[in-house]
Amino acid sequence: MTSRLQSPFVFRHWQSLCFTCVFLGLMGSASAADDAALNPADVEFFEQRIRPVLIEHCYECHAADSKILRGGLQVDSRDAIRKGGDSGSAVVPGKPDESLLIAALRHESFEMPPEKKLPDAVIADFVTWIEKGAVDPRTEQRQGKLKPVDWDAAAQHWAFQPVPDTSPPDCSALEGSTWIRNPIDQFILHRLCSDGFQPAPEADKRTLIRRATFDLIGLPPTVSEVHDFLADESEDAFAKVVDRLLTSPQYGERWGRHWLDLVRYADTNGADENHQMPNAWRYRDWVIQQINRDLPFDQFIRQQLAGDLLPVPDSEKEAGDLLTATGMLVVGPKMLAEQDKDKMVIDIVDEQLDTVSRTMLGLTVGCARCHDHKFDPISTRDYYALAGIFYSTRSMADRAFVSKWMERPRPSKEIEQKRTEFQPKLDQAKAELERLTKARKETPDTVSEEAVKKQKELVESLEKEIPAFEMVMSVEDDKPVDLPVHIRGNHLTLGPDKVTRTMPAILSKIHAAPEIAEGRSGRLELADWLVSPSNPLTSRVMVNRIWMWHFGNALMRSPSNFGLQAEAPTHPELLNWLASEFIRRKWSLKDMHRLIMLSSTYRMSSQGVAADEERDPENRLWRRQNRRRLEAEPIRDAVLFSGGLLDLQIGNIAADTNAKRRAVYLPINRSAFYEMFSTFDYVETANHIEQRPTTTVPQQALFVMNSSLVNESAGALATDLLKQASGDPEQDYSPLVAMAFERLFARLPNESEMQRALAFLKEAEALTAESEDSSRRRQQAWSALCRALIASNEFVYLD
Repeated sequence: MTSRLQSPFVFRHWQSLCFTCVFLGLMGSASAADDAALNPADVEFFEQRIRPVLIEHCYECHAADSKILRGGLQVDSRDAIRKGGDSGSAVVPGKPDESLLIAALRHESFEMPPEKKLPDAVIADFVTWIEKGAVDPRTEQRQGKLKPVDWDAAAQHWAFQPVPDTSPPDCSALEGSTWIRNPIDQFILHRLCSDGFQPAPEADKRTLIRRATFDLIGLPPTVSEVHDFLADESEDAFAKVVDRLLTSPQYGERWGRHWLDLVRYADTNGADENHQMPNAWRYRDWVIQQINRDLPFDQFIRQQLAGDLLPVPDSEKEAGDLLTATGMLVVGPKMLAEQDKDKMVIDIVDEQLDTVSRTMLGLTVGCARCHDHKFDPISTRDYYALAGIFYSTRSMADRAFVSKWMERPRPSKEIEQKRTEFQPKLDQAKAELERLTKARKETPDTVSEEAVKKQKELVESLEKEIPAFEMVMSVEDDKPVDLPVHIRGNHLTLGPDKVTRTMPAILSKIHAAPEIAEGRSGRLELADWLVSPSNPLTSRVMVNRIWMWHFGNALMRSPSNFGLQAEAPTHPELLNWLASEFIRRKWSLKDMHRLIMLSSTYRMSSQGVAADEERDPENRLWRRQNRRRLEAEPIRDAVLFSGGLLDLQIGNIAADTNAKRRAVYLPINRSAFYEMFSTFDYVETANHIEQRPTTTVPQQALFVMNSSLVNESAGALATDLLKQASGDPEQDYSPLVAMAFERLFARLPNESEMQRALAFLKEAEALTAESEDSSRRRQQAWSALCRALIASNEFVYLD
């Protein structure tokens, strides 16, 4: 095997070895974002936080179609806002303090808007936007009104068509047809051969089990699991590995995390008050549990949108789970201290609608809050028809100064009985407090103040002792409301008529929208419409995501935007076949894993042929597997797992980010990210996360080399390895080096790596302070070696 550890060791005093000795430089390169390849997260930030404010507060006086263009300033296109007006550039990307727009918003120079300064949180959004480069997708200047979308043409868009019955192409006459294991391979091979390519050879078994194990459970394989797979020469050896991983409780933790990204899960509300949401974890655990049990995905979606509206099961646990599922609608960010409570509610509706539409339909419906969608056949009426469904749903418990989100008790007859038995005791104490208080007011000399105080303390104590229901974040139907169009998205400027609650018009032409029964919010009707087999989008969107999470890239490269501006899929027939197959297999996620992972396409090596790389540099034809960087969570978990330090307890929430639980259980604070997460590209959880970005920056290597977590795990791994040592100073350490490589990379070192590792150990021991005893020097040298291996590129990448 060709070595992937390429850089030479660098030796220094042993205390510095762990920070400077690296086997290889980090592979990959970060490419600067340009106008042709905007970061989706930055575009999302602009569309959600910046554009609506500009439209509502600025376009009236600073747009191409303004009756009076004040100060020569237009803010309705990227070029115009950067050029500025009579006073100079309004926006200097990366430099908010030099941007006149920020000074104007702060009312430090010009006052924009003049009638009232915008809230500090909004101004902070503009500062953040400019700090991140002022990403602005509005590349064309507005000339009067936008050209309307051609609805007739849009109706022909591939993603809005019913999913057709698609048959895999006949590949029997093609060279390499014996490579085919299942229909996926037929689609891939047919396209490869049509373009003059051949698929890469199969990955070796060590690479394959490491890839599969990280893919399905987010952890590295154990040495014994690798050896068992190597020893199994049966044809279904890999199928047995996949089945074993799918039954692991860690499977739900890995794939639940993918879903939590989509539905913007966190443990605090973020925004203004940033309160802890102490029961959010119950929804997260529900997601993990249901993915582990392979709840059909149509029901998985249905329960999250409308679990409280489904028939109540006899089982208390199942009934409670249906309430817990709707926590998806509640866990989003909220401005709890917003004093315009009508605005607070419509803003919550907006983020619910945006999350659901992008996650399940792959459409940016939220862009139509202020105006008809610029690119897609989604009108403001479509937006408010959907918004009425969520507005008719109660997500907030009250409208207090600092409002409280909805929580509901999980049903429990046992607790209900205990409360019934306990209640007379509490009622009696309250009655006595009332009697004493009244008596003191009427006859102060008879009842002492101390007696009243003690009785009050008793009541408070009993109120704490009464058996409590388990509370979950959940919603319930509110009074049904049809909303009018909010002109420019402003709840204070309403259109003349109300929009009947229903589904987007363009999709309803293909997949009829159900009538919403009188007295109902419409959530259940929406859920049923979303997961109907005749819906053209939901199954396509989901299988596209599944493919992406197995291959690093999706068949359709913008997984949360299937609109008119989206790229066509690389393999449209394969996407359609997978979508119909998902439905045919009763929406079983585990079946889709088996289908994809048991294909030859998945099992290919990531090593490409140079000539092919030149012709297909982005591997859009899937002629090889993609080399992928792990996300923050599996990197952290793998570090702990390799040292034997990972706590595999299932469920509940960790006390803090220092806990050695799996990363999915660590608290997510929207206002203060865990440092390791932010270093390795964890994305802000205020919004739906379409896909984790991957950057390669020096801070990542520096973090690993200076991480106490890595240092502790490397030391634990070294201790574990040295338990196998004899203590003989002349001992051959080759077997222990081999063990280290297997633990960390699921492979053995080649001869060159072995010799370099042995030389490193010898040199490291020699550089250790002479005052240390031999066992201590050996421990430090091995810790340094393990740390250097963990800091290597290979540890954080999948081949």
